[in-house]
Amino acid sequence: MTSAGSPEGAGPGTGRGLEVIIITPVSDVEGMGPTYQGEPSERDSGAPAPSREPGASPGWRELTPSVAAAMAALAWGLLLAPRGYAEGDGSELTVALALGGVPHPTGYPLYTLGGHVVTSLLHAVGVSWPVAANAWSALGSAVAVFFLARVASALAGRDSRSPLPARGLVGALAVIVSLLALIAQPIWNNAAAGAEVYSWHAAWVAAAAWLALRLATRAEAGTLRGRAWLAWGLALGVGLAHHATSLLVSLPLTLWLLRRAAPVGARGAAALATGAVLPLLSWGWIAYRASHPAAFQWPLLEPGLRGLLNHVAGRVYGGYIGGFHPSEADARLLVTAIPWLLLAFAATLAAAGSRAGGLGRSFVRVLVVAMAGQALFVLAYRVPDPSAHLLPILALGTASIPPLALRLARRAGTAVTALAAAALLLILLPAAIARDVAARAEAEETERVVRAAWNGIPFEHGLVAWNNDLYARLRAYQLLEGSHPDRIVENPGVLSWEGPRRRFLDRHGFDPWDGAPPRSEDALSGLAASAARAGRMPAIDFDDAIRAARAGGWPPTR
Repeated sequence: MTSAGSPEGAGPGTGRGLEVIIITPVSDVEGMGPTYQGEPSERDSGAPAPSREPGASPGWRELTPSVAAAMAALAWGLLLAPRGYAEGDGSELTVALALGGVPHPTGYPLYTLGGHVVTSLLHAVGVSWPVAANAWSALGSAVAVFFLARVASALAGRDSRSPLPARGLVGALAVIVSLLALIAQPIWNNAAAGAEVYSWHAAWVAAAAWLALRLATRAEAGTLRGRAWLAWGLALGVGLAHHATSLLVSLPLTLWLLRRAAPVGARGAAALATGAVLPLLSWGWIAYRASHPAAFQWPLLEPGLRGLLNHVAGRVYGGYIGGFHPSEADARLLVTAIPWLLLAFAATLAAAGSRAGGLGRSFVRVLVVAMAGQALFVLAYRVPDPSAHLLPILALGTASIPPLALRLARRAGTAVTALAAAALLLILLPAAIARDVAARAEAEETERVVRAAWNGIPFEHGLVAWNNDLYARLRAYQLLEGSHPDRIVENPGVLSWEGPRRRFLDRHGFDPWDGAPPRSEDALSGLAASAARAGRMPAIDFDDAIRAARAGGWPPTR
């Protein structure tokens, strides 16, 4: 998220920052049979291996690599999650999950409502709200990895055309190792180990890719029925209800599926449209909360149809379209992803250019289109934190690595391939894991300093101004922990917008800007002083409190 921390009309800003803190397997229509059963190929026996009915349920052996990788992803996310509030949007999303409120655009109603149930259950058995919210993201990572493993298993089965001595074991290990390397990537870990929306977006991307491949395989055996198109419509709607960038993946997959499964027919089209609309009804929750707000939620959400459309379309971020300007910290994070991004793109391009035709190659080519579209979006989205938008590229690209590994094993031998994979992992993983561990330590240090500064403020009745996304953490302390509940906590950038400023005046009886609203980013720092004059109360800029806490002293008041 990028906060609404800039004067109205200038678009949302990021605040000054915390300056002192740092698949079900797809039956092989080409006669190869299930991926991991280890049956001989045509070249082995002179006869085609038995193949399953398209869309049949997998056996437990075939699900083992997917389940193993998913459990590893869940364990890794829980292990690396901070013991308190996560960085970035973690505080805001934790409060939204706990209270069932509306977070920043595009609102993420399915994420919020589903997460509210899960985190409430965890909290009921003694898990703290921030740890429960972090666990919700770890679960999203596990779901993403499960479906990526199903896609990778299907692609590896299609590409595996020669008699490796233990083809099933080699394929399973290729899938598991590739996905273990993926979840260790710092960008993936950022989304999986803290309260964020992106691990569940990656889960949707992986599930949509798996479902598209499964339906296309069924379509080769006959026309898809209404239930199949209803399922795909539901997938489209879920993606759009969760994140607008889902269109970068769903559009190419839909066009490809329509072409492979033509003709759709009137019933199919009606089922597709119905399925797509149903998840969008969750936007009704946003509309309801706009008129019946939670104790804390996205402050720029306004009641009415216009307010709803503005929120789900993310219009407050429209000023960021065009250009590429990551923050220094996010640029460092992007650098860590370059080796795996290059490997993922290389593997996908190699599969797309394979001489073997058929459904598998056609599917991978669509993935290339989706990955390229996502990459162009990242390069044209001028937010300070674009790294999370690389997750769909990392996810879809990683699904093509196991087929590449199997191809190499055919040509160079299993031992050589294993040694090459081990060497690559030894080069890439230690630094990635060290960065993941350091990210947890940084989050916990941030939590320590912010909490110390909050507890060190020498008044209970007064205003705390913080031009930073993390101001939501102070509200979390108040609403979820009952800590210093009588303080007024505000983000100066938010109060530069008329709606929040009007609501402040109605609630507290005075204009926080004392009749002189800010006209520039620099003027936002004057909120504490103007509120102290207008409200005749103590007030403090929380950055001053942070500095004082780091120095071990009491923060000055204004």
